[in-house]
Amino acid sequence: MTLLPVIENCENCGACCLRTPIPPYQPGEEGRFEIPAERWQQITDRISADQQFDLQPCVWFNRDSRQCECYDIRPQACRDFEIGSDLCRLSRWDERIPDRPIERPHES
Repeated sequence: MTLLPVIENCENCGACCLRTPIPPYQPGEEGRFEIPAERWQQITDRISADQQFDLQPCVWFNRDSRQCECYDIRPQACRDFEIGSDLCRLSRWDERIPDRPIERPHES
């Protein structure tokens, strides 16, 4: 039997950020954070360009480091995203980020 590997962290991944064009704040949630004006501008620019629903990377995702540039003020949806979940694995598969299967010995 082949099992999926355990995904232990998000380092060098960012697959979940690559198809979420703006930080997915719930209405009013952003008020809990002190979001710098330049970061708000990134969001409003994308909304003004009518790109808030396009499948493109989050405005706060750094493609070089593969990390969120605003990790401390990320939305609850990002905080709750479950590492290793079906959605995590699907996002990784969509972005061709490999998971190596783990071989389990046959049980008698």
